[in-house]
This record gives sequence, C-alpha cells and structure tokens, in this order.
Amino acid sequence: MGKYNANRTRRTHAVVSRGNQGEVRMSKTDKYDILILDAMLKQSLASARSLGRAGLRVAMGESLAHFNPSWPVPAFRSRFCHKSLVLPDLDDDAPAFVAAVIQFVRDHSPRVILTSGDATIGTMRPYRDQLAELGCVLALAPESALEIANNKDRTLEIARSLGIAAPGTIIINHIDELPAAVAEFGFPFVIKPTISWTDQSSGRNIPVDVINMEEARAATEVILAAGSGVLAQQYVGGRREGVSFFIVDDEIVASCGHVAHRTSPPLGGASALRESVIVPPEILDPAERLVKAAGLQGACEVEFRRDVQGRPFLMEVNARLAGTIENAIQAGVDFPLMIWQSATGQEVTPVTMRRHGIRTRWLHGDLEWLWFNWSRGGRPDSVPRARSIWILTSEFVRCRHYDYLDSRDLKPFVAELRYTLATLQKKLLSKP
Repeated sequence: MGKYNANRTRRTHAVVSRGNQGEVRMSKTDKYDILILDAMLKQSLASARSLGRAGLRVAMGESLAHFNPSWPVPAFRSRFCHKSLVLPDLDDDAPAFVAAVIQFVRDHSPRVILTSGDATIGTMRPYRDQLAELGCVLALAPESALEIANNKDRTLEIARSLGIAAPGTIIINHIDELPAAVAEFGFPFVIKPTISWTDQSSGRNIPVDVINMEEARAATEVILAAGSGVLAQQYVGGRREGVSFFIVDDEIVASCGHVAHRTSPPLGGASALRESVIVPPEILDPAERLVKAAGLQGACEVEFRRDVQGRPFLMEVNARLAGTIENAIQAGVDFPLMIWQSATGQEVTPVTMRRHGIRTRWLHGDLEWLWFNWSRGGRPDSVPRARSIWILTSEFVRCRHYDYLDSRDLKPFVAELRYTLATLQKKLLSKP
C-alpha cells in the first residue's frame, strides 16, 4: 500500500453528541483504515505509531469515562492519529458508546477495530457480527477463548489439567470462608478477582495482597460487590516473567519474552519497567501449551512469577495486546502490524525476536510505583525508601527507551509528562 504522509493530514476531532431522539450525530469526513479504541493506554499509542508508519490512516477513540477532559489524551496529539474521537461515558452509558463506535464505522469505513482495555473489550464483544456486516473486523480472539482467558478460575482449571504449576488457590464464595485460606496459606496471601472487569465494577478489579484478616475481609467484599468471583491465592514473590505470542490458525508465528522489573500498582499492575529476554524453556513450553489449549488466536500474553526457589508459577493470561507492547516492538516483534495483517486476510510472516536486553520504561508508572512503595512500607513487594529512590533515579542512566517518547513524535510525551507532573504535585500537596 502507498506510504501515507502523516504531516500533510489535517487531524480532526469528532465529538459525539446526542440528539433529541437519542441518536448519535457525528460529522462525516474521509475514510480510515483502522479505529484504535482505549487511546489512553500506552499500547494504543504504540499501535498507532506502528500502523501509521506502515502507511495506514489511523483513527483513535477514548471514552469520557477513562480520561479527564481538562487534560488532553496524549495519543490524540500524535502525528499518527489522523482523527481523534471522544466517545460517550462507557461506564454510565454503554449503549451510547457502542452506538457512537458503530456510527463511526458506518461513516468512515475502517476495516479493523483494535481495542486493548478490558472494559471496552467486554462492551464491544457482543457486536462483533454487527460490525462484520459493515465490513469491519473486531480484532479479538474467538469468543470461546475469551471466555477462558478472561476468567482466572477457568484458566487455572486448564492449567491444572496440563500439569502447569500455579499458586495454591481456594475459591471464596463468602466472607466466612476466609479462615480456610488463612489456615492454608498464612499471611500474606493474595485476594484476586476471577474477572478483571464486570458491568457492576466502576473500574478494573485488581488483585491485592493482604496481611491480616481485616484487609482480607475488606478486599473480598469489594470484589464480591463488583460482581466477580473471588480467589484466595498463595503469595509468590519472585521475578515476574512473561511471553507474548501471535497465533494464526493455531500456529504460533511470533513470540517475545520479557521480565517486568516493576509494576504499578506493585501487585498485578501495569508494567512500569520491563526488559526483553530470551524466553526460558520452563516458561515457553507451558505457555505455548496453555494458549493452544485455550484456543487463543491473534495477540496474547501469558504471565508467570517465580517463587523463592526460582520455580515459575502461572499468574494469568491476557487475550489482548498488553502494556509490554512497546518493549516487543523495540525488540523487533511488531504485534500491531501483525494484527492488521491477520484481520485483513493478509499473510502474517513469522517473526523471531531480534534483540534482547532492551529496557523500556513507563515514567508515569514508575513514579507511581515509587509513591505506592513509600505508602507500603514493610508489605510484600516493597523496598526500603532510600533504595527505592536509588532504583528510580539510576534507571535514567540504564534505560534508553520510554513509553510515549519518540523523537519523531514528541507531542504525546510532552502531554504525558505535563499530566505526570500535575498528578505528582497534587499528591504532594494533598499528603499530610
């Protein structure tokens, strides 16, 4: 396809409004090749840059539920975002959100929709066939695979059947069942939702470590109230490792390994600093068997964590582009381009990771990690305050690659940096 000159394209903003009859109104402009939702996520910006450089016309959208309108969405400032779309509040009015997306497809004819957020995926999944009738592919794994990957209890069930090691786990249906978990694991242990996003949750349901019964009860009540099941899980506190795959017709055509040195929040959060690695066999083999057994297709990620003896334990499976995507691209594995090729019926050329030892950093997330660490003294995954400052500052010497930062596309990084500084200032002023 012809090379597209992003500099000569006038970037337009489509703001959705509701008419008197509730219909969605949107201005009609040119056609776009792909609509990338969840523009606030760093993997969405990485995808836009990858596909924009490949010559595609990229539109990006984000729900009002996921950003502060007083601050710009960094990805909307990218030279590769040819149209930015502000969508209705996904949490308060999901039908309006869906209607706006479908109307955009009717007006602008994108061939593919790419989404990476759990909430957006859950909302858009039922409309896969309707979008297909409009000539647009929702780039997601098959429904049967999503049902497994998005439910941690079902994922662990398959892992056990394959002989893949996972942390000891107890299903919690009621608060009164917590003493059994305490007797089995002792403190600390982890309270984990079976589903990361539900219709009743106001945000992503995240795992939390608990160090006493009061914390265990509070965490369990929050997850149950969000409409998710609860798992009490053995705490495994070693190195975090993962492998991302791209699968076409049950064949793995690309893989890329990483170590997540820091995450935000510290337990089960988004990676703030990760490093590309050659995947060790004791992780690669079970990960391959698991994704094939689950029937996953397209981009996915399997995460492990080692115990104090160095044994890897399965943590979770993400049936989508993960936040480590910038690291994979820097290592030579362009997952967004493969998603486009697969969704549009093109041949996907097998790719081998070319570079290992590549460190990529999400500066905002790393500063959040420091903040969390200072408030979590003595808890699992925390480090002494003086050491945490050294860890954070010394990384400026070691790391050459940053999420959002691209010398040929600086505006997103500037917007992200301004937001980071404002957030940090607000936290400092509000803390006693």
